[in-house]
Amino acid sequence: MRPKPTRLLDHREYPVLYVDDERDNLRVFQLTFRRDFTLLTADSAKAGLELLAQHPVAVVLSDQKMPGIEGVEFLRQVRELDPRAIRILVTAYGDARILGDAINAGNIYRYIAKPWEPEDMRLTIQRAIEAYALEAERATLLEELMILNRLSRSIHREIDRGRLYDTLLTALRDELAFDGCSVLLFDENSTRLRFAAHEPDGEVARHLRDLVFEPQTAPVFLDRVAKGDSQLIHGDESSELEAPVRAWMTEVAAEELFVVPLVGKDRVIGALAVDNRRGGQRLATDGRMLVEGLATQAVIAIENAKLVDDLRRSRAQIRRVDRLGTLGTLAAGLAHEINNPLTSINTFMTLAPAKRTADDPGFWDDYHELAVGELGRIRGLVETMSRLGRGGPTPSNERTRVDVAEVVRQVVRLLHRETEQAGVTIHLLVSDAVEPVQAVRDQIHQVVLNLALNAIQASRSGGSISIAIDPDGPITAPSGVRIQFQDAGEGISEENLEKIFDPFFTTKDPDKGTGLGLMISHQIIADHGGSIEVESTPGHGATFYVRLPSVPPAETTANAGA
Repeated sequence: MRPKPTRLLDHREYPVLYVDDERDNLRVFQLTFRRDFTLLTADSAKAGLELLAQHPVAVVLSDQKMPGIEGVEFLRQVRELDPRAIRILVTAYGDARILGDAINAGNIYRYIAKPWEPEDMRLTIQRAIEAYALEAERATLLEELMILNRLSRSIHREIDRGRLYDTLLTALRDELAFDGCSVLLFDENSTRLRFAAHEPDGEVARHLRDLVFEPQTAPVFLDRVAKGDSQLIHGDESSELEAPVRAWMTEVAAEELFVVPLVGKDRVIGALAVDNRRGGQRLATDGRMLVEGLATQAVIAIENAKLVDDLRRSRAQIRRVDRLGTLGTLAAGLAHEINNPLTSINTFMTLAPAKRTADDPGFWDDYHELAVGELGRIRGLVETMSRLGRGGPTPSNERTRVDVAEVVRQVVRLLHRETEQAGVTIHLLVSDAVEPVQAVRDQIHQVVLNLALNAIQASRSGGSISIAIDPDGPITAPSGVRIQFQDAGEGISEENLEKIFDPFFTTKDPDKGTGLGLMISHQIIADHGGSIEVESTPGHGATFYVRLPSVPPAETTANAGA
């Protein structure tokens, strides 16, 4: 029995059982109502219970005075057997106490006095069937709502589109018991529709991936999808179907195919489809409604996953821009740093011919060692700049054991020219208890470089900058590393303090900053499971605290190169 809206009820779909020990009463009941209802009869309570065990019914009517088990007790047992069945007592005895107790206990829906009038009985049974149908419909809707809520929670937890499609299609196949299901997506121009995922993922799925729905080959099908209209396609109409749709039906060997558009915020982004391939159950109305409800949730999840993908790409591009901006800032400094060792190398090479035959061990030992050391210095500078400018998912973006103190020392050496020009000095304080952390070295280098440059640019000439590296957490059980950057500048106003990590926010001159450095640094440290905090009092400088855990959370490790 499948519930329907009351106004469309066919009362004959809901069986009615009448129990009475007088066979003449049963005969009259059958003759009177056999055209209106589907009737079952029994001449005893025991026979009635046996019938109920074999044939679920919507309405049970029972005479009160019967040998063995009386009507009220019988209906009580009916309630235990099937609490959804509507129970009606038919009695010629006006025992108010018995009727009151039965009604109050919930064992009967109402009672009818004998002798009954046919029209009164007909209306009573109709109302009982309608009450049963409404309750069944409410229970079905509640169950469907619970299913949709559970499936919605599952798909909304996924932000990776590949895993989202797998979760969605698995739900359609396993939870809602459809034989096959697919996700189809439009291209950016909303003209071509293709399969993005299919379940089960076998040979049929591989063939479906080659199918393309285009305006030239499937104009009617695409037009209905684009308008947001669901389509129930029947296999026995295959000769009238457009070629790609016919190929789809043939490939999955289905009798029916139900296609629900995925209506996004601005446009239809694709479709969700289910089928009953290879003799599966027909796609009933309630099942199709569930698919439509799930499609509404699926399109939200798909669009959210796409936004996450776009955000990841944007973050990667912004990081690239920030690296290039930092390279531009350091280009002059790099030339200066390379020129110094080149002077030593040039002196050695200039004097070498004259010293070729001379017995001058000091020259050959000392100058040669100096020249080799300066070449190593140049090589280190070039490697540092190369790492800083490198973008995208490369092997250097894998997490390794990183000596944070060594990274800071390298940055301090790299910023030697900037500190000279700004007239500031850097005091580096490193605790002996600092342990390496698991991190992406180039990204930590970029964070330290950004914060050190900010401190230099913020400090007044003649001032000093303090960079301290300590274990983070209790001394007996440190959980990571803390890096403290303290400048000698004017500080940050309370108004700006809340904005400094916003993209493109900067108080520097346009040629000195883009407003991306702190945002990128904040995101990198967050990706590593750490944090950046800032304290500042106007007129007394600012202090940035970077905390990095010894081992980042497992869920962020996989995204280290994003």
